[in-house]
Amino acid sequence: MEDLYIFRKELQNLGYCETVVNTYPKEIKRFLNYSKKEKISITSEDVLNYFEVLKTTKSRVTKMDLSQSAIAGKMRSIRMYFDYLQRTGAIKTSPYQLKIKSPKYEERKIFSPEEIKKLYEKSSPLQLIILHLCYGCGLRRNEASELNIKDIDLENCLMYIKKGKGKKRRVIPFTKQVKEDLKFFTSIEKKKGNKTEKLINITSERIYIEFKYLLKKTGLNNQGFTLHCLRHTIATQLLNQGMELEKVRDFLGHECLGTTQIYTRIYGESTNLSTK
Repeated sequence: MEDLYIFRKELQNLGYCETVVNTYPKEIKRFLNYSKKEKISITSEDVLNYFEVLKTTKSRVTKMDLSQSAIAGKMRSIRMYFDYLQRTGAIKTSPYQLKIKSPKYEERKIFSPEEIKKLYEKSSPLQLIILHLCYGCGLRRNEASELNIKDIDLENCLMYIKKGKGKKRRVIPFTKQVKEDLKFFTSIEKKKGNKTEKLINITSERIYIEFKYLLKKTGLNNQGFTLHCLRHTIATQLLNQGMELEKVRDFLGHECLGTTQIYTRIYGESTNLSTK
């Protein structure tokens, strides 16, 4: 699997986030294991058959059918891999000939205020910090795992995100309660002898696992919630509180305003529900 290792290095060199760098090679390996063929023997029919299999595959997280966006992401990793093999001369022609329509808008699932309160009440010290980062500060999980202690200005309650998606940097304000919890957490880590530069010395995958544990503790598992729902929730709440769309975009680190505008639909839906 040397090709996969080199492909992973290329993803890193191209500036893709940690999640893509770690996930795409795994998705390609699953496809190759499914096909039971060497890369040079893969046909367009193999790719199509795998695409059909994914349509009936259950998510390991939600236990429901894979979403259109999840399937598109898996297929994108395969397309990029064979494009890379063709470009480097490892194969003559890419077997990936599928033309998949862009995923339709899928409703962003958000937590209710009561559910957020329950998550905070049941959280461990580590899970509490994950909630503060991914909900209170709206970070993506790879941003949370890459956050260094030196990038947090406790005195002014500011967080500097230097490794955002697309290498986009931003400054995030946080509350005094988050400040106190961060101080307490870092003091505990120092007593443990943890001398790492990272705030939470775990991978983005481990962050997701911790959140799954928390969902189970609160009885919110198997309801379609994912870690990213925390970002959906804070974005919707900020709009609900009257924050301008452009400021919400900057808070989340979106490059395009259109991405943030998706949350206006959720905001409208939640407003309609609350007035019924």
